[in-house]
Amino acid sequence: MNFPSRTTLAPRNHRTLAALGALSLALTLGACDRAAEDGTHMEPPARADGEMPSPTGPGGTLVTDAADASGSLRVMSVGGPGDFVADNDRRAVYMLEGDLDGDKCTASCLTQWAPLFPPTGEPTVTDGLSPALIGTVERPDGSQQITYNEHPLYHFVGDTRPGDVLGHQRNDEWGDWYLLTPQGSALGEEVGKLETAPSSR
Repeated sequence: MNFPSRTTLAPRNHRTLAALGALSLALTLGACDRAAEDGTHMEPPARADGEMPSPTGPGGTLVTDAADASGSLRVMSVGGPGDFVADNDRRAVYMLEGDLDGDKCTASCLTQWAPLFPPTGEPTVTDGLSPALIGTVERPDGSQQITYNEHPLYHFVGDTRPGDVLGHQRNDEWGDWYLLTPQGSALGEEVGKLETAPSSR
């Protein structure tokens, strides 16, 4: 009985591998097209510039988080103890009690809390928040920081996923930190009506 030699099997194996490779590529491209069509493709978080900075800078400051820019603020109703303000990537933002222009959170504070910087142009709000309450303030280092109801906004290093609220009611060496209500007060305080007219302040 004659058996086929290795040399006669090899071309057939190469053809099979090539066919499998082509099929795998086609399936991958098809999945990408379907993801783009049904909206499952997620855009990367908005950044103050086009590059992804390193996680920490000199002194351990949160360079990556501090470089986050927000085109808008929105209301989040899941994850926290009540409706709270988040950025356009659904990441909770916090106020520091008594902080007016970022001067209460500098130096080592920036290893735990990252200022929310505005994008190019003016930041905006989505439904459920008041356009009259959003603004910016100049920090001691000259950078601009987004505010809501005159509270400078921060991200917390302990929040690693959208909806995390581990910074709420946190007390540390810089003070007391809170989520904000859509009315612009610390979550947990009594709130009034949502201000909709332009602020006269």
